[in-house]
Formats: sequence, structure tokens, C-alpha cells
Amino acid sequence: VCSARVDIRSGDLYWLAFLHVSCSRTHVPCRDGTGCVAQEYLCDGEKDCADGSDEDGCTQLCNTPGRSHSSYPCGLESCLNASVVCNGRQDCADGSDEGGNCSVPCQRSCTHLCYPSPQGPRCWCGPGYRLAEDGLSCMDIDECTEWGKGACSQTCLNAPGSYSCGCLPGYLLEPNGHVCKLTGPEPKLLVAVQSEVLSYGLRSGHEEVVLTTDKDRVVFSLDYDLVERKVFWMDLATESIRWQDLSSGKKGTLVKGVRSDCIAVDWLGRNLYWTDGVAGQVLATRLAAAWKGTPEYTVVMDGDLDQPHSLVLQPLAGRMYWSEVGSHSRLMEASMDGSWRHVLLAQGLGWPTALALDLPTQRIFWLDEKLGSVGSAHLDGSSVKVLKLHWVRSPFAAAVCEGQLYWSERKTWSVQQVDKASGKNRTVLLKRHGQPHGLQVPSWGAPNPAHLWGSAVLTSAVSAGTNGCAKSNGGCAQLCLPNP
Repeated sequence: VCSARVDIRSGDLYWLAFLHVSCSRTHVPCRDGTGCVAQEYLCDGEKDCADGSDEDGCTQLCNTPGRSHSSYPCGLESCLNASVVCNGRQDCADGSDEGGNCSVPCQRSCTHLCYPSPQGPRCWCGPGYRLAEDGLSCMDIDECTEWGKGACSQTCLNAPGSYSCGCLPGYLLEPNGHVCKLTGPEPKLLVAVQSEVLSYGLRSGHEEVVLTTDKDRVVFSLDYDLVERKVFWMDLATESIRWQDLSSGKKGTLVKGVRSDCIAVDWLGRNLYWTDGVAGQVLATRLAAAWKGTPEYTVVMDGDLDQPHSLVLQPLAGRMYWSEVGSHSRLMEASMDGSWRHVLLAQGLGWPTALALDLPTQRIFWLDEKLGSVGSAHLDGSSVKVLKLHWVRSPFAAAVCEGQLYWSERKTWSVQQVDKASGKNRTVLLKRHGQPHGLQVPSWGAPNPAHLWGSAVLTSAVSAGTNGCAKSNGGCAQLCLPNP
């Protein structure tokens, strides 16, 4: 059994529980003990607990200092807009918004507005402000800080009583003024399902098979080269990394004699990286390499890696990030030549099996198979946010595009999406007779991804010195690994 109480002085809602379930510190248990709900979902007007207990006791928060004061508690049912209190018409079901001291005139020194109430005159604030502790003055609400990514999908600028959203180059602000959408062609999701790779339109829902291998083979991890429009994938049956040109249909083998849970393309430095969890290594080879009977690759990192698993690259910055799922799970970061290695996050992790970068917001996302959660943090390891979502069961790969997080679920044979900031609005996009594995959104937000090679983006990266391999292979005869 759970119960809720409100600290009237601070306005905070506390949950008292005789736990039926174990919830993380960022979540609270539902009263019936069947699940956990993120704290930010409490009193948001939507029932997230099966029994609706996350919305109980919320009317006590309608009129407490430190919160927005445009509402009046309407019995135990709901909150009423203060502008219709004492208007001669009963708007609350129990009539508690009328009578009493409604006729007492407003003579308080309110900074903004004063409204009559059955308890006597009270001050309240307009949108974008909250009442201060003195009960008279109003303070600006910094929506950009308090609402986080719930205010704007990319950039946010606070203003007195308001805020405005902005978008990075290559994006356009939607009419709702909050969400940024990619300009240009429709973004598409590439998904590996058994021996096929599907293309899924993220706006139209159009599906198309773009790659097919032998029926007895499985397309495991995959990635996409923005420059040459090639899909690279791990073929476990032949222990090889293969590729196919989506324009010409031409196929080839990059390297043999390798096993990996994750591969990643450096489209700027023209290399391909992969993890070897058994050997505890991260390795790399050139995208232009061709199998000639002997392996042509190098070990980028070795030694104290504890079962490296998922791997993502940030070519423009010359950085890479990976998860380790050994005896002590952690998220790691290093330069793409293996130097400047350090721990990004080592607390609160179970088994982070899928990583994704959200470059417009400079955050890294992970899905945790052991904890059943979605986590994210700034690329410096700060501002960690974890959402416990019971449908995260066996994630393999993940990707972020615009405001959504996508991932492949092996146990349910599906590809799903949720709102990346709140974890809400879960949708099953694809469900096939076969396990989905690798997953990518090729056009991750760079303008004109098909023309990046030789573009201003490339010139900027070279001049900034972030990826020294971008021009003329860094002067190297064979493999060039960038060191920013």
C-alpha cells in the first residue's frame, strides 16, 4: 500500500510506501505496487500508474507558494482556473469556488493580479511566473532550466514570463514552436532483421527492403557510410564484415576472421571500428580495404577494457564512446586513436547494451537490459537522467532522430520508439518474424549528408583539427587514426 502527502510549505509531493516493487531513486511506486513512475510524471494530468495513483493528491498543489498560481483547488477532484473563482457560477462540483468571503474586495499589494476567493483575496501570477514565498510578488519561471528538454527539443532561450525555442542548422522549427525537424528528404531508419535490411520512413511509415543476404546468414550489427551510401554489417556466420553499395548494388567483404557485437563507421576519416568483447579490444580498418586473404586492421585499444560492447563515433570531434558490460559496467570515452581514454559514467549501470548519440543536444543515450531503463547524459558525463521503462527488455541497438529514441528489441522481435526526453508515447514501429539487430538513422542531422565529402562541413573539420584524417588520409600510406 502506498499513500501520498504534500509538504504545504515547499509544495513537494512525497510518497510513503510499503514497497511491493523496488524503484530507483528517480522513480516512485504506484499505490497498487505493480510498477514505478518517474517523478516528473507525478501530477502531469496523465495517469501513468494503472491505478491512477500518480495523479492522487495533486489538488493540494494548486495553491502553494513556489508554484504557478493560476489555479484554485476544486475539492478533491481537480484544479480550477483562478479567473473563474467567485464569478457567481458554481464551477466546482461541490460549489467550493463560490460563497464565503468572495465579496471581500482585493486590497492586497499584489505584484501582478489579485483574485477573490471564498477564503478571501489572494494574489496570483500570470503565465511564466510563480508566486514568491511572501504571497505578494511574482518570480519568473526559467522554463529552459526547470523543464529541461521538455521545453525545447534543441536550443532554449529564457525571457521574462516566457521562453523561445531555436534550431540548429539543418533543422526547422515546427509550428508548435517547440520541436525541431530535419529539413530536406524524409529521415529513414535502417533496420537489420534476420537476413534483410529494411528502410523505414520515419514520417511516412514506408517500408522497403534495401539489402538481402543468404537466408542462412544473419545481418548483425550495421552502420552506414554517408559519403558513398554503403551499408556495412557484421556477418556472424562467416565471421566477416561485409558491405553493399545501395546505389549500384555492388557487394564486398571488408575483413574476415572477426567477431563483434557492434561496428561503427567514421565517414569523415574513412575508417570502420568494431568491438571484440571476448578479447577486450576495439579495432579499426580502412573503409577502402579489400579482403585479400590476410587481415588488414589494427588494435586501437587493448588491455584493461572489460568486455567492450556497444560503440558510437563522433567523427567531427574525433571522439568515440563505448559501453563495457563485464564485472563493472561503465561508459567510456576516448579519442578515435585510443588516446585520452577515461570513464564517462560508472554508477547506476546494469548492462548498457545499446548506445546512441544525439549530437544536436550533445547527449549520449543508453538502454540498460538488466535495469530495464533508458538513460542519457551530457557528453561530459554530467546531467544524468534515467527513466525506468518496463518495456525495455532486450535492447540490441539504438538511434536518436529529432525528438525520438528508437531501438531494436530481440525478445519481442520489434523496433520501438519513445519520446527521448520523457520516455512517453511508446510506439511499436516494426514487428517481424525474426529478431531485429542493427539499427541506424543515416541522416543524423548534418546538412545534405550525401554531399558531405568535400563540403564546408569537411573543410571546417579539417581546419579545426578535430579529424586530421579527413584530408588526404592525414598523409598516411595506410590506416590513419584521428587524434584531436
